[in-house]
Amino acid sequence: MRNSPKLYVASLIMVLLFGPSHELPPFWPATTVTMTNKLGGPLLTVHCKSKENDLGVHMVAANTDYFFTFQPNIWKSTLFFCSFQWNNQVKQFDIFDAMRDQDDGYKQNWTIRLYGPCKLGKKVNCFLWK
Repeated sequence: MRNSPKLYVASLIMVLLFGPSHELPPFWPATTVTMTNKLGGPLLTVHCKSKENDLGVHMVAANTDYFFTFQPNIWKSTLFFCSFQWNNQVKQFDIFDAMRDQDDGYKQNWTIRLYGPCKLGKKVNCFLWK
């Protein structure tokens, strides 16, 4: 029984896509999400999670950044959601939603404001808190 070239190509693709990340580089670079505290003074507490990862609680002083880096999946289902706390406020937002953000590049820059987060890029796109 002969193995077809299609089987070899399919096997190679599977190994490259799903092989251990410490041995094989991904086909696309990692994504970095950066959030800048632009609340105008108060200390910002940020807690981000995905289905697989809890990034912990981080304190972000005024006009400083918090960032994290990750590898989005190929199915465009990667989602990182965050809670933001300052003074007596508690807000939530999906800071990276692959369906919304993955095609915008590998560096996602956000400013966190009183009324909501704003995504920076060719144009600024602001959202209301959930």
